[in-house]
Amino acid sequence: MHTNRLLLFVFFVTSPLFLKAQSDKPIGGHFGIKFGATFTQIAIQGTSANIPHRALEPHLGVMYRYRYNRWVIQPEGLIAIKGGTFQQEQLTGARTTTGVSYYYASLPILLGYIPTEGLTIQAGPEFSYALNSGQTGGPGAQSDLGVAVGAHYDFLDMLSKFSLHIRYIHGLTNVSPENTATYYNRNLQVSLVYNLYKKKKK
Repeated sequence: MHTNRLLLFVFFVTSPLFLKAQSDKPIGGHFGIKFGATFTQIAIQGTSANIPHRALEPHLGVMYRYRYNRWVIQPEGLIAIKGGTFQQEQLTGARTTTGVSYYYASLPILLGYIPTEGLTIQAGPEFSYALNSGQTGGPGAQSDLGVAVGAHYDFLDMLSKFSLHIRYIHGLTNVSPENTATYYNRNLQVSLVYNLYKKKKK
């Protein structure tokens, strides 16, 4: 519910600022720096004492965006925290809550299509390498493969160097440290991008 409200708020606040044109050139590329927040949770199947809940974690990285007419290829390099929180029910009936932080270096490779200028629909694989696997509180698997689906918006006027990314990443790898249950990463990312456009020649 909170996620839906956030998405509606972001849409209405930023919709007047969307660019009519993503680039003066329909062919070409540029780098960008991105940062934002991830609504992260673990989907658990099987037998586990842990009850998963969502958490808000940061992410930071760089991207390269290459456009060829209406098609875009966009590889990225990110440092992101996934996981969430776990609740455990005690014999007394009370519940305790612990944070679960899985640190990843991630490589999303997205293919995008531009249905209208200013908007790109994107999808592709995300390859992730766990930086704290095998440690207490870390994931049980070294790598995670996910599928990312989302949208890229470009802003207008004074914010023309900035873009907005909204993306859902569905983990496909069992990252559980437990033998009796499977864990899968589920993440919704909201990112602000600072685009390093090339200077126009006079």
